[in-house]
Amino acid sequence: MYFPYLRGKQFDLIAIRELSDNLPKELFCPIIEPVRTNLAPLLKTIKHLNNNNISPVIIVTPQVGDCVGETDYLLDGLAGDDLEYLPCVVIKGGNYQLATETIRKINKPYAVQITDGISAECIDIANNSELNIVDSDFPPGALTRIRNVVLFGDFFQKQKRNADYKLESGFSHLHTTFSNLANAVGFSDYTIVSSEYSESGGPAFVVTIHMSYINKTMFDEMFIRHYSSTDDGTPADPAAKFAEALQKMVADANAINSIFFQSRALDEFRKLHERGHFPGLGHVKKLSIEHHIETVCHYLKSDN
Repeated sequence: MYFPYLRGKQFDLIAIRELSDNLPKELFCPIIEPVRTNLAPLLKTIKHLNNNNISPVIIVTPQVGDCVGETDYLLDGLAGDDLEYLPCVVIKGGNYQLATETIRKINKPYAVQITDGISAECIDIANNSELNIVDSDFPPGALTRIRNVVLFGDFFQKQKRNADYKLESGFSHLHTTFSNLANAVGFSDYTIVSSEYSESGGPAFVVTIHMSYINKTMFDEMFIRHYSSTDDGTPADPAAKFAEALQKMVADANAINSIFFQSRALDEFRKLHERGHFPGLGHVKKLSIEHHIETVCHYLKSDN
């Protein structure tokens, strides 16, 4: 199963809701890290997922955004409306004492995310949880001692500027190898964003569209194509820059034997191209996230 890890921003949550209407629940379970104290969009998303028979994983000890240190507030806000979700406690850098205190406040099954270091105490906590999201580069001897493992990684090679992206970068092979670990139940990544968090993007001197694909000639490893506009040294006219990047991407998407899975999100990009419409950079990112998740789930479905 694929557990895409998304922050609770507006377009991330919209992407999750839209995807849940079309993807099989056997393949797709989002992990959401709340980053806004206004919980209404998050609660709306959980309800939407529940209506599609999906119970998401919700980080109740967020590490970034406005909800850092607001675990009690989150647990109280999530307590009503009979929401179905799996609360997840983060153990970062081996600080299991804080995680233990939080777990005592949870009166339902829970998940654990272990990142930036692991210890015997972390493993003991993990073996009492329903699901364990762990860094994929942890020592194999540690991974084999944990049950119900979701292998997790930060694979997107983020650049300081959009102008710095080359045409293509490697991403991950976890979708092909996670099942080699007998106790693994799935895998996770940040999709086409990285772990680096910012409230909003800077001025768009260059507009880049990130598009994931499975490279069949490279043993089904995933790569990312980066389609960028020309760097003119100014943030003016993002609509024209988007149109330039989109033209390059659509040309590849429409080619015979295109490398891309023909996702619903890709169809939406085509419609924007046909209309000559710029929906805003947040919407563009949403479509790239959706295409990434659709591509992974299509691979899992085909592989089965």
